[in-house]
Amino acid sequence: MEELATIEKMLDCRISTITNMVNDYTINKLMIQCAHIMVKSLLSGGKILSAGNGGSASQSQHFTSELMGKFHEKRKPFSAISLNSDTSLLTCVGNDYGFERVFSRQIIGIANPNDIFIAFTTSGKSRNISEALTICKSMGISTMFFTGEGHHDIDDMCDISVHIPSMDVPIIQECHMILSHILCELIELLINQERPTICDSRTKHWEYLIEEYSKGYKYLILDRDGVINETKPNGYISDYKEFKFIKEFESYIHKLSNLYERIFITTNQAGIGKGIMSEAELTSLHDKMLLSVKEMGGKIDKIYFSTGIDDSDYMRKPNVGMAESIKKDFPEVDFKKTIVVGDSYSDRLFADRINAKFILIG
Repeated sequence: MEELATIEKMLDCRISTITNMVNDYTINKLMIQCAHIMVKSLLSGGKILSAGNGGSASQSQHFTSELMGKFHEKRKPFSAISLNSDTSLLTCVGNDYGFERVFSRQIIGIANPNDIFIAFTTSGKSRNISEALTICKSMGISTMFFTGEGHHDIDDMCDISVHIPSMDVPIIQECHMILSHILCELIELLINQERPTICDSRTKHWEYLIEEYSKGYKYLILDRDGVINETKPNGYISDYKEFKFIKEFESYIHKLSNLYERIFITTNQAGIGKGIMSEAELTSLHDKMLLSVKEMGGKIDKIYFSTGIDDSDYMRKPNVGMAESIKKDFPEVDFKKTIVVGDSYSDRLFADRINAKFILIG
């Protein structure tokens, strides 16, 4: 019972601090301000730099990972670097210039005035953080400082200070995690709102296909995973329930089908060779996929696939077996008037080997 009472006391303390933080108007206003500043930086070609020590180093890495990967939205990566991630660099600078310079020296080397530096430090007294903030100030780089309760000397060196109402290090770190997640969500939301003013790279590449048709291209060869449908990370789609069309494909397939004389799909399906799925399952998936494409007003003349697990299979891209099958089935196809659309190096190499034009989508 004594242990249970201790746990309840710990939880009450954490919940109370988090509740106070979430309901703190000043912190909420600061988070919105931080998000707007970071979005402005990202949209102008800037990047987010962050750093911390110990548990705050992990926080820094977690934060930049969410930006470079994704939080909720599937979108292009936001440029972000955690300055405490490279152990060789940290030990090099620490050994040669002192540990207090491990972040400031990196900032001098890679930062630009439109970048943002975010510091995580529970104590507010980390020397390497204060040195980094000093360098940022001299370079005109905007700075944000996440710490605990109380005023610190380095508050005067940064543009925005976010203080967690606690002196307990674990609780401060937990609150930093919550705030960093809120920041990530706000950034994605604000970027989406700004999207009409941004030329989305994937959409731009589908627009290229419209332009290239006017230059005399007549045939399309589309990769499947990553071009037509969302990929399954580290796995193989064997059931149509897992199949999800990429929205740009849905938007453009009708228009492209009315322009191009032939459209083919070529796809490496090593999952068959590895025994993860059968050809019958793949055929069923493709039949359903083709029906959906038809309902979109599009057309796919034929799907070609390899089942091998490596390049010893002549049908597997970048080998040209599937291209030769296309030529056999459709002799009129001229690869010099063909565009290969893919999302990987093997697709590009495949296009080069058949003398077709390549467009990268993804």
